[in-house]
Amino acid sequence: MPLRALSSVDAAWLLAQVGIIFKRHGKEDIFEGFHNGRVRVVIVPRNKRSIPPGTFSSILRQAGMTKQEAEEIWTRRK
Repeated sequence: MPLRALSSVDAAWLLAQVGIIFKRHGKEDIFEGFHNGRVRVVIVPRNKRSIPPGTFSSILRQAGMTKQEAEEIWTRRK
Protein backbone atom coordinates (compact mmCIF):
# COMPACT_ATOMS: atom_id res chain seq x y z
CA MET A 1 0.00 0.00 0.00
CA PRO A 2 1.61 3.28 -1.04
CA LEU A 3 1.98 6.09 1.45
CA ARG A 4 -0.71 8.73 1.29
CA ALA A 5 0.17 12.39 1.56
CA LEU A 6 1.57 12.69 5.08
CA SER A 7 1.41 15.66 7.41
CA SER A 8 4.37 17.19 9.25
CA VAL A 9 3.32 15.31 12.40
CA ASP A 10 3.21 12.01 10.48
CA ALA A 11 6.68 12.66 9.03
CA ALA A 12 8.01 13.41 12.54
CA TRP A 13 6.53 10.15 13.84
CA LEU A 14 8.09 8.19 10.96
CA LEU A 15 11.52 9.72 11.62
CA ALA A 16 11.25 8.97 15.35
CA GLN A 17 10.70 5.28 14.56
CA VAL A 18 14.20 5.03 13.08
CA GLY A 19 15.89 7.11 15.79
CA ILE A 20 15.88 10.54 14.15
CA ILE A 21 14.47 12.86 16.77
CA PHE A 22 13.43 16.50 17.01
CA LYS A 23 16.36 18.86 17.60
CA ARG A 24 15.06 22.42 17.17
CA HIS A 25 12.54 24.49 15.28
CA GLY A 26 12.41 27.71 13.40
CA LYS A 27 10.75 28.18 10.04
CA GLU A 28 11.21 24.43 9.59
CA ASP A 29 11.66 21.67 12.15
CA ILE A 30 15.15 20.16 12.34
CA PHE A 31 15.52 16.49 13.23
CA GLU A 32 18.80 14.73 13.95
CA GLY A 33 19.82 11.17 14.64
CA PHE A 34 21.96 8.20 13.69
CA HIS A 35 20.52 5.95 10.96
CA ASN A 36 22.14 3.48 8.54
CA GLY A 37 25.64 4.17 9.83
CA ARG A 38 25.56 7.96 9.53
CA VAL A 39 24.42 10.99 11.49
CA ARG A 40 21.40 12.39 9.66
CA VAL A 41 20.02 15.92 9.72
CA VAL A 42 16.51 16.13 8.29
CA ILE A 43 14.52 19.29 7.62
CA VAL A 44 10.71 19.00 7.76
CA PRO A 45 8.34 21.88 6.94
CA ARG A 46 6.28 23.02 9.93
CA ASN A 47 2.50 22.76 10.28
CA LYS A 48 1.78 21.18 6.91
CA ARG A 49 -1.36 19.08 6.64
CA SER A 50 -0.10 17.51 3.45
CA ILE A 51 3.57 17.37 2.44
CA PRO A 52 4.01 17.36 -1.38
CA PRO A 53 5.45 14.12 -2.83
CA GLY A 54 8.73 15.75 -3.89
CA THR A 55 9.29 17.23 -0.45
CA PHE A 56 8.50 13.88 1.16
CA SER A 57 11.03 12.18 -1.13
CA SER A 58 13.62 14.74 0.00
CA ILE A 59 12.83 14.00 3.66
CA LEU A 60 13.36 10.27 3.04
CA ARG A 61 16.60 10.92 1.16
CA GLN A 62 17.94 13.11 3.99
CA ALA A 63 17.00 10.39 6.50
CA GLY A 64 18.67 7.65 4.45
CA MET A 65 15.42 5.72 4.14
CA THR A 66 13.88 4.05 1.13
CA LYS A 67 10.24 4.54 0.29
CA GLN A 68 9.70 0.81 0.83
CA GLU A 69 11.22 1.01 4.33
CA ALA A 70 8.99 3.99 5.16
CA GLU A 71 5.90 2.13 3.90
CA GLU A 72 6.72 -0.90 6.07
CA ILE A 73 7.12 1.27 9.18
CA TRP A 74 3.92 3.20 8.39
CA THR A 75 1.82 0.04 7.94
CA ARG A 76 3.00 -1.36 11.33
CA ARG A 77 1.79 1.68 13.29
CA LYS A 78 -1.10 1.36 15.71
